[in-house]
Amino acid sequence: MRKIIFVSIIVFFIPLVSFSQMQNLNVNVEGKIFHNPKSETNRILGTPYTQSKFAYAEIENIDQKHFMRYNAYSDNFEFITFKNDTLEMIKTDNINNITFTNPHKKYSYVNYISSTKGRMKGFLVELYANGSFALYKKEAITYYAGKKARNSQESDLPARYSKVSYSYFLKTKAESIIPFPDSKKQLIKLYPDKKEAIEAFVKENKIDFDADEDRIKIIAFLAG
Repeated sequence: MRKIIFVSIIVFFIPLVSFSQMQNLNVNVEGKIFHNPKSETNRILGTPYTQSKFAYAEIENIDQKHFMRYNAYSDNFEFITFKNDTLEMIKTDNINNITFTNPHKKYSYVNYISSTKGRMKGFLVELYANGSFALYKKEAITYYAGKKARNSQESDLPARYSKVSYSYFLKTKAESIIPFPDSKKQLIKLYPDKKEAIEAFVKENKIDFDADEDRIKIIAFLAG
């Protein structure tokens, strides 16, 4: 396995090692930021990817574009080499943004606060930014292990991935990334000094806290 990884890394990094060193990437002696992901079985139903096909993406601090895809189960990116080897990116603070070019979609590697898991670090999709404020979306997929039938009247349950789920985050003026308020009451709780302005804004614009376009309006309102 180590030999396979090493060969794949050399193919990928011949054009990148010198550039990586110039950008002070925190790489090891083999100069790699990718490694082989765990192999997957075809018996698993569903997919861990938000988009199964590889697409061109720009990696911050790396000169060339590469074919990549996002794994929403592992919260990481995979890269395909010219020899069709699939490698998984090693997360590093020197690579904070990965942007797909067509269609445009920007992932940011950030610290954020999850309403269920507390402080986290991972990839969020940047949907909109205005000044110090920004709207992010988290894409998540859950893996469920298979189960063997307990008797002849039951059937085996195959392992499966869930459908992608989304949660939303607000980057505040203080640059904290917190769960996006899901109601007028929650928004006022965050900004009690703007209570009257928020009530008027929500009423006049008929704000739906479950709609992306209205979340963007809220960001623009806060940044204004």
